[in-house]
Amino acid sequence: MGWFEGSHHETFTVPSDLATTRRHFSDPATIVKHTEGLQSHAIEGEVVHFVMTPQDHGVVKFAGDYRCRYTLTGDTLRWSWVSGNTKQSGEATFRSVPAGTEVVYREDLQVEVDVNALMAPMLKLVMGPMLAHEAKEYVRRMAKSLGG
Repeated sequence: MGWFEGSHHETFTVPSDLATTRRHFSDPATIVKHTEGLQSHAIEGEVVHFVMTPQDHGVVKFAGDYRCRYTLTGDTLRWSWVSGNTKQSGEATFRSVPAGTEVVYREDLQVEVDVNALMAPMLKLVMGPMLAHEAKEYVRRMAKSLGG
């Protein structure tokens, strides 16, 4: 087993008002709806339990099963790892602007993957960008559903 990391940071504007944008990005049901590769989930208050569809890419096998807590305080959404084999954490801040709402988004991901220890150093070069891409696509889906 090895841990691999990736991160995604971006600032963008969506055409919806501040309250709608905050609610959208912090709603567990909306988060689940925009998460690809989800096999099942459970919403337990602020905590979402994600069970991902198992992936087998030959030398890399991954079956995500983790819990993440989402907390909205004012104009800032924070999420953090609770348990499992995917450590997801980040922050999104929301600010009203003339065109709608500006979102400053930062997410850090770590996944524990069943991989041969000799392969791990080579896979780090691939896994980081892949995790960053997945986070970017999630943000794109969330923004698009708000018209952004």
